[in-house]
Amino acid sequence: MRDALKAAEIAMQKEMERQVDMIYSAMAIAFHRYWGWGPLRIRRLMDKTQDAWDECGETNEVSMLQMLEDETGIEIRNHELGKSWHDLAYLNAKIDMGRMNRAQWIYMRQRQKDWIGPQVIACVLLALYRKYGFGHQRCLRILGQIEEIEAEFGYDPKKLKAACFEEARVELKGR
Repeated sequence: MRDALKAAEIAMQKEMERQVDMIYSAMAIAFHRYWGWGPLRIRRLMDKTQDAWDECGETNEVSMLQMLEDETGIEIRNHELGKSWHDLAYLNAKIDMGRMNRAQWIYMRQRQKDWIGPQVIACVLLALYRKYGFGHQRCLRILGQIEEIEAEFGYDPKKLKAACFEEARVELKGR
C-alpha cells in the first residue's frame, strides 16, 4: 500500500512543476510579445522570482500569497474554489490548527495542491513589484496576458515551454 502522505507530496511536486512550466512560459511569451522584453530581462525577472520564493521558504509564518498582499495590497484568490487564502490555515499562519494528526496532514497536502498556481502567480507579481515597480494596473494587465496565452496553448505545459523557447528565446531549465 502506498503511503498517502508521500503520494500527496509527490502530487504537489508534480503540480508545482506543471504550474511553473505553464506560468513562466506564458509570462515569458507575454513579456516578449506585448512588452518587447528580451531573453535577458525575462531571465532576470525569473531570478527575482526565485529570490522571493526562497525568502518565503525561510519561514512557515507567511505564505507567498500573504507576502504579495502585505507588500502590494493585491490579493490573489482561487476562483475555482471560491476561497481566499485568509480562510485557510495552511496559507494563513494566524489560524492556529493546533497539533495535526496524520489524516489532517494528508488532507492539508491534498488541498494545498489547488493553491500552487495562485502561489506561483503571486510570486511572479511580487517579483514584478519589487524589481520593476509594477502596481495594480500593470499586474492585472500581465496577469490577463498570462491567462490568455495559457488558454491559447490549451494549458499544455509542453506546448507552452516549446513556444516560450521559440518565441521568447527563453528555455526553462530543470524538466
